[in-house]
Amino acid sequence: MTGLPDFQAPLSSDAVSAFGPFEQGSYAVLPQQLAVAQDADGNPKFQLDIIKRIGDFSATGQYSVLDFALNGDFRLDDALAAARSVDSSATVAPVTVNSGFARLYPTASDVVLPPDLLLPIPLGWTGSDYARWTMRLSADAGELLKGSIAGGSLLLGARLEFDVTGVAPRIPLVVAFDLAELLSWLLTGRSGRQMAASDVVTAFTAPPSSTPVKLEGDPTPEYPETLAERVIATYASLTPAAGLTDPACVLFPDPASFHGGKVLWDLSQPAAASRQWVMMLDPLSSLPAAATKNGLDSLVKEVAIAPLQLGFYDIDFTANLPQHRSGVPALGVNVQVPAHPPMRPSSISLSITLTEPDDSGSVQFRISPRETLSYSVTSFAIVVAGQSQKQYSGAPQVMSDAWVRLNAGDFPVTFAHISAASRLTALAQLAVVLTYTVNGSSIKQQFSLTPAAPDIAVGVPLGATDAWLTVSAAPSDGGTGITLPPMTLGRIFLDVMSFREYGPHVIAIQGIFNGTSAPLFVELLREDQSPDSDTPGKVALTPDKPSATWGYVAASPFRAGYRYRKSGSADLPSAPWSQVMDPFTPLSVVADGPTSATVSSDTQPSQQAAAGN
Repeated sequence: MTGLPDFQAPLSSDAVSAFGPFEQGSYAVLPQQLAVAQDADGNPKFQLDIIKRIGDFSATGQYSVLDFALNGDFRLDDALAAARSVDSSATVAPVTVNSGFARLYPTASDVVLPPDLLLPIPLGWTGSDYARWTMRLSADAGELLKGSIAGGSLLLGARLEFDVTGVAPRIPLVVAFDLAELLSWLLTGRSGRQMAASDVVTAFTAPPSSTPVKLEGDPTPEYPETLAERVIATYASLTPAAGLTDPACVLFPDPASFHGGKVLWDLSQPAAASRQWVMMLDPLSSLPAAATKNGLDSLVKEVAIAPLQLGFYDIDFTANLPQHRSGVPALGVNVQVPAHPPMRPSSISLSITLTEPDDSGSVQFRISPRETLSYSVTSFAIVVAGQSQKQYSGAPQVMSDAWVRLNAGDFPVTFAHISAASRLTALAQLAVVLTYTVNGSSIKQQFSLTPAAPDIAVGVPLGATDAWLTVSAAPSDGGTGITLPPMTLGRIFLDVMSFREYGPHVIAIQGIFNGTSAPLFVELLREDQSPDSDTPGKVALTPDKPSATWGYVAASPFRAGYRYRKSGSADLPSAPWSQVMDPFTPLSVVADGPTSATVSSDTQPSQQAAAGN
């Protein structure tokens, strides 16, 4: 759980909402809002394909595919300033989402949308953009979207539901329950084993004697939410809410599948918890302007396909996969159509490889007109590590649709997507090292992030253990680099605020007077300032007030230290400037005699090197 958001350590202000990390890591920052992502030229990452098979007016011959990316406004600079007010070495990063769904809705009561346009869709969270939204629509829904983009009257909003896995608040309480009894109690009167996450919290606000949970200790105000979040993280999963205005909803397993499941939890110990959020947004408002600027065909494409012969089926595949994959040269699916004697005594085996950036394709086969369409899909991935190359296969899935949507989780690899902000790649050369163990062998792969290629996706086979990513940054103008602590696989966004050396620092200064009563003046400069041309900061210390602080902002994590000297007077010249000092160590200055700096014994070598010590 190290590095997960600690729900016991919230951080909020007018500008940001975040959670501190459990034990170590970055503060997890929630987005203030989401909008359609843009490419390097400022164009929206949005695509609507309207597919028309000539002569085939069925739902499989006439349909649309909507595909666009979302990015968030995280206000990371504001978040860093807020986090540094709590922890002087804090770093920040966008929160990692566990799972989520999205749906469109009309923003005006007189607008009637096709039902398929309103369906909740699972979002992909593994790319360089914060989320990817892909859904298949009817031809009518596609034409409606096309017309509204062209006419500039997109009366559509969107609702996002997502959950985040973190660490539950710790409270001095032990709980015991029978799992089947607890789930049956929670789900009483509810259909489909679903309930609002907020209702789970409300259930535990009841007097403990009226619930199936036995307590050792007195319940605290945090008890209902803490227990609810642990129960949801352990036994439930996020599921789309029934209505547009309903709170986030979770799905529980069937209580009958558990027999004698006695559970004992010590709530004072760290454990995984799940929290849910709902966001409303206007995701498509930028599209009419983009259509006017670049033409409607930059957003909408109409694809005409030749008709199929009698008995032929065309199965279309699209996959929501991270882009810029490295070390995974091939991903795809094997399609198996079982034999259907006596009309078709032989099975059919086909394969398709998914290629960036579309990650889509189709297979075509012919069966008897009297057969019901049914086939199995088995995903595969080829993973390369050094001289080793191996193919892995997923579990077969039985399908009966002519359009198949796959997510990253349907493939036999676990992806990590690492992306770096342009202001970081402009400062440093970034090296990424992936290590893991599979089938008893230790694997190590190395990758680079550059201004031209600022993001990559790497994958490890399912079942691999000890999978870690290590990022090292070497300043482009020379000097000592910084290596971040190892990170688990996931979506990793790197920016200057990923390094504790960047941003605001406050130096605690202590004067040591040894009996003298004369004031002590100390001048200070940031590492990137010139002693010859820049005006230094100055603090005054006296025996009555021997302590002070001096603050500054490091614009680069590689030039994060400072220098100081005792200021001179009319009778005494200033002392020479010190070497570059560690920004995380309090400064002690002797009024009479040599200067000194107190160095903390737990300062990490990489951080000392970054400060020039």
